Amino acid sequence: MLEIELDNLHEARRILTRGLEICDEEEVAEFDAGRSRLHHNLGNVYTELRLWDEARKHIKRDIVICNRIGHCQGEAKGYINLGEVHYRTQRYEDARAYYEKALGLAKSLVDEDALVKQIEQNIVTVKEAVKVMVDITKEEQSLKKLKRDIAAARGTSHERKFLLQQNEVLESLVEKARTISAWEKVCVLSSCFFFYHDSVN
Repeated sequence: MLEIELDNLHEARRILTRGLEICDEEEVAEFDAGRSRLHHNLGNVYTELRLWDEARKHIKRDIVICNRIGHCQGEAKGYINLGEVHYRTQRYEDARAYYEKALGLAKSLVDEDALVKQIEQNIVTVKEAVKVMVDITKEEQSLKKLKRDIAAARGTSHERKFLLQQNEVLESLVEKARTISAWEKVCVLSSCFFFYHDSVN
């Protein structure tokens, strides 16, 4: 946990993986709270490392263990983490479904108002991200049309006007992608923006 706090994610992964190996060596029960915590933390580490398949694998294992041992809060937090993985990979419907599962579990617990509010906020965030993604799709269509217009206007007095419009659309797209943490899209759009920005100047 200390290594995670210090952002030493590879070291944290090594220590947590060793923890699971010790569980196997000591023949700790398959459905054990200690194993659950190790899988939970490994899921978080892999999420931060953007190793999505590994993150999902460990988070799902945590959920199964929590379900089996009756640790409802841990199961809810597992679904929150699974929702986060899907949110970060722009799979918003899946993210929302996992947040809804987490919400159902959290509402069944006593004195978990903060957890319920956190999950409800996550659901609102997903809904907003879906709207932003719709806007992005529309603007990407506009961008394609502008590229065709630029190609047709090459060498004419209209070329600069279309290039300026293209820069505005790209700038808007970068900002919208940034607000929903679509970092891969941000990288692609930013490189296009700087390329076209230089061509205008």
